[in-house]
Amino acid sequence: MNRVKTVVERLRARVGARRFNWLSTLLLIGVGSLTVHVLIRDELHTSALLYVGLPFAGALAITVLRPAAGTGVWRRYLDFSLTSLVVLLGSSIVLFEGFVCVLMFLPIYFLVTTACFVFLWLWERIGARGNRNFLAVLPLVILASSLEGTTEATSFERVNQATAITTAALTPQEIMANLTRPIDLDADRHWLLSVFPMPYLVEAESIAPGAVHRVHTRYHRWFVANTREGMLRLEILEAEPTRIRTRIVDDTTFYATYLTQIGTEIELTPLDGGQTEISLRIEYRRNLDPAWYFHPLQQFAMRRMGEFFIEQAMVRSRDGQYPAHRTVEGSDKPPDV
Repeated sequence: MNRVKTVVERLRARVGARRFNWLSTLLLIGVGSLTVHVLIRDELHTSALLYVGLPFAGALAITVLRPAAGTGVWRRYLDFSLTSLVVLLGSSIVLFEGFVCVLMFLPIYFLVTTACFVFLWLWERIGARGNRNFLAVLPLVILASSLEGTTEATSFERVNQATAITTAALTPQEIMANLTRPIDLDADRHWLLSVFPMPYLVEAESIAPGAVHRVHTRYHRWFVANTREGMLRLEILEAEPTRIRTRIVDDTTFYATYLTQIGTEIELTPLDGGQTEISLRIEYRRNLDPAWYFHPLQQFAMRRMGEFFIEQAMVRSRDGQYPAHRTVEGSDKPPDV
């Protein structure tokens, strides 16, 4: 490591600090983009190698190529974070990634890079005379976590489900009638859902068994450019007065990047006083690793999506006030369908 630092310092002195910083940043963007292409070619771009291993390796490279010795730790961390952000955004542009992917990547990216920064800071602070053995645990943990999703043996359960439950002052017949009406997709929704562009067209002929609903999406990756069109086809498998079961036939929307939707099940339970308990269960398959990050994130998002669908497609409050809803924990075990 000391030899590498010596070479870097010589190059910095030769070309000038300012020019060297720009060149090193461009180098990091280029190498990072090339590495992602290699992972895509080898079908490892959904594994933790991309979301854990690569950020940690990039953070190590940043601390070597952009040293900030002699300044305070917070100043060093600020410079380090800004450089990390520039590398991430630059690589995203080269790879034609969209703003949604960047936003979903940011939390785990900065978590991993910050862990690397703290590791190197402690290593430097303890010095050669101190006991650094315990610090070696962190790189080992990062390495082990990076292997998740690379093989079946290093993968966790991917099929999950999320359930939203609401009690509405409607009868099952009224709720079923609401399902056949157009849906207001521009309504206010949870902040996490608001990040994702909503479908612009829903084609739903009926809720009879065998009917296929088509959901069209349009995702402007760069807000107004780099557009991706997609369509989700949902088939009605079963339709009873108090139960509807569906399956996803095909999904080419941008949502499929993050998870594969399998199907849904709606249960209506009549209660006293003309009320009905609405239960919406969504089954899906997680596509991205590591599970410790993407599983809770996707579970939360799918619950909120279920709540939004119940409110907008099934309850449709006349006075604009929707009833309080509740969610139940998802399960890693797929439902019996």
